[in-house]
Amino acid sequence: MSEKKLDPRIQAIKTQHTFCMIKPDGVKRGLVGEIIRRIETAGLKVVALKMMTADEEQIRKHYPMSDQAWVDRLGDKGLGTFEEYDLDPVEFLGTSDRSQIGRQVAETLVGYMTSGPVVCMVIEGVQAIDMIRKLAGHTLPFKAEMGTIRGDFSVDSPGVANVEGRAIHNLFHASENPVEAANEVALWFSEADKQKYFRIDETLMYSKHY
Repeated sequence: MSEKKLDPRIQAIKTQHTFCMIKPDGVKRGLVGEIIRRIETAGLKVVALKMMTADEEQIRKHYPMSDQAWVDRLGDKGLGTFEEYDLDPVEFLGTSDRSQIGRQVAETLVGYMTSGPVVCMVIEGVQAIDMIRKLAGHTLPFKAEMGTIRGDFSVDSPGVANVEGRAIHNLFHASENPVEAANEVALWFSEADKQKYFRIDETLMYSKHY
């Protein structure tokens, strides 16, 4: 008996693509193999992979630096830490304006992300976007749960990073939603880069086999 063909909408969930990147600090610390191991052990499939040193233009295209809401969120992260520790951002940063702080942080990202090689990946699997986000952990390392990539291997705070004039070192990037994933995959890879193959455990993990 032939296998029942899945509705295309369900198939899209089952074979969803997302983008993730091991940042320069992850590469320099020798965590590439461990991070990929965690992704593959979870049942997700690496369908495109490359190591490269990104230039400033690529990083400015990667991050939505023209999106004021995104910039403001960067500022809010830093201000939240200052508030938590009862510190005055004006004393340390010269301003308490979230947009100004966010813009400063955005600019430090360029230096951070071009400071060494990165490893870019396209990951395929059941609800891959949410799965990779779960494996990554909270974007702020001091809030990331143990057992996640950031929780196990990084210790950093936006407050400290902002005062030191650098980006927060959190090892790993993962697309937040389908639109972002599609844009980032297209920015870093061509369609020809993505490989099609069958993992030997796919049927057992997320297909009917009885």
